[in-house]
Order: sequence, then C-alpha cells, then structure tokens
Amino acid sequence: MDYEYSVIGSIFCNADTLAVNVDSDFTYKGYKFSLRKFSDCIGVNLRGIAESQNIPEADVSAVCKLLSEKFACKVSMRKGYEVYGNANVFNGGSDYEVIEEKWFTVEFDNGVQKL
Repeated sequence: MDYEYSVIGSIFCNADTLAVNVDSDFTYKGYKFSLRKFSDCIGVNLRGIAESQNIPEADVSAVCKLLSEKFACKVSMRKGYEVYGNANVFNGGSDYEVIEEKWFTVEFDNGVQKL
C-alpha cells in the first residue's frame, strides 16, 4: 500500500484580482505554499510530502483564514491522505486504486469561518 498526503486549497477571488495576481510562493511557520492560477481560481498547494503529513490542522485553518483576509474572498483548504492498494473488481482481478481516504476541510469567506 502507498500513502499520499496533501494539503491543497482554492482561492475563489474575483476576475480583477485573478488578472493581476501572479503565481507566487509564501511561507507560514516554515511551511512553504505555492499559489498558482488555475482556471477561474488560484490553487494553493503545500510543498513537501513530510510537511503535508505533519502540518497541524490548526495551521491549515490559520493559512486558510490568512489567505481569505488577504484576497477578501472565499478560500477552501483540505488536509488529508489517500491510501492506494489493490481493490477487487468483478472480473476476479484487481485494480490499484484509492481504498481509504481521510480529509480535514476548512473554509473561510473574508476572514470568517464557514461551518
């Protein structure tokens, strides 16, 4: 079995903010995040497998709130893992796919947490 850890998110800003915002990186408590334009939003990604596995959920929430305040819009972030392994299929064989996953999700809009 393989484990895949990630901390990802989306910044749902307006078109004007998206047009002038350039791809960038920032650091929070030693954790390095990348911000990249993606379609009609900005994608947030924590760099590093060990960091994605070890960052506390409180820090994920703090980053989400910080980005929501900075861009004055809705920001959603997730921390979690997926376990890949063999799953049985109807024809008697097996496929290597996600067999288990767990996610922590947080969302802020203009610095206010959504429940």
